[in-house]
Amino acid sequence: MHLAGEAPWALGVMWALAAVVFLLLLLRLYTRIVCLASYGIDDHVYVVAFIFLVIFTIFTHIAGLYGFGQTPAEIGDIERVVKATLYECIGQSFAIIGMAIAKCSLGTFLLRLVTQKWHRIAIWAAMTLVTLASIAQLLCFWLSCVPLNYVYDRRNPDGYCPIDTRPTSYILCVSTIIVDFFFAIFPWIIVWDLQMPKREKYTIAGSMSLGLVAAAAGIKRTTEVEGLYTPNYLRDSVGLIVWSSAEMAVTLICIGIPVCRPLYKRMFQRILGESSSGGYQKQSAGADSSMMLRTIGGGIVGPDGLPIAKKPPASGNTTDREADEISFTDVKLRADGPFSRTVVGSGGGKRAGRQTDLDNASDEEILDEYRRSQMQRKLSDVDSREKGAEGGGDGITVTETYRVERS
Repeated sequence: MHLAGEAPWALGVMWALAAVVFLLLLLRLYTRIVCLASYGIDDHVYVVAFIFLVIFTIFTHIAGLYGFGQTPAEIGDIERVVKATLYECIGQSFAIIGMAIAKCSLGTFLLRLVTQKWHRIAIWAAMTLVTLASIAQLLCFWLSCVPLNYVYDRRNPDGYCPIDTRPTSYILCVSTIIVDFFFAIFPWIIVWDLQMPKREKYTIAGSMSLGLVAAAAGIKRTTEVEGLYTPNYLRDSVGLIVWSSAEMAVTLICIGIPVCRPLYKRMFQRILGESSSGGYQKQSAGADSSMMLRTIGGGIVGPDGLPIAKKPPASGNTTDREADEISFTDVKLRADGPFSRTVVGSGGGKRAGRQTDLDNASDEEILDEYRRSQMQRKLSDVDSREKGAEGGGDGITVTETYRVERS
């Protein structure tokens, strides 16, 4: 047995897509487990979707060994035709369910990010739509003929198919396209009104809009549905099989790329940080140089990047100027890369505690800016009520970003 007809190129494409998804799966697991320590339900769903994609490809490959991609006349053996058809049908079953799981992987990822109720309802509705459509198509596919084996073995003269599976096939195709468009547009809806630079909005929403490529694959797959209903099923269904694999794989690729964004950022920062050789100022060895790099409060940073202890005045008394300067215990200055984040905090009260929790939130998620903005809004509402009741606040928190380079 060997591959012939349309099978070699079709299976080559399918295995190549599966390999790309496998690579992204490894990167995703490393990002979530090692970089973020936030492995969640969406990662489980992603792994299951990949397994279904691989099983789909394996059964299609077995079908290719028996005659997938050829006409019955080219195969020449009716037993091989039946086996090829059976294995292809089994593979399609995994593709039908795997398609829904792939969309749910994207949906469960978004569920970890959104906070508003109507957002969650919309995401659950999209996942439910594609899941029900997949189940309906799977049941109709296997229960459409009497007896059941007439689905893949047409040698029985008494067999017949009272159920037409065309409607459910097209419903599944259309539902996956709708869900792909929804998941591509939805991130723009939730970030567009946020107070952040437009470039950040484009980066966040654009990375999540790669699902439009999956929608394009779904549209092409829809045009291949009629290949299921021709006498040369094994050859004419090649287009449908390949585009089904492409839609599943592209869906997983599209969600795999943005989820690995923290890993890309870490690699980029490490490369840029190690290659940085210039500085804003060269520092001499002496601590009294007028060219020393100073802190926000006026303290001096030494050539090694550490604070230089201040010498007490000869009189032993602390001057007003020294009392005015903010110490390094009050200012956290982190200079471990070109995009270091510095948090300056003072004051107390409930607001300070809440703000600390907010600033400590993970900034590695693809839509973390959205979550932080929602928390900021809620925080502002609470503060407004507290100020109205207590007559004002007692703390100040300033978040700023600095770039410090030294040579």
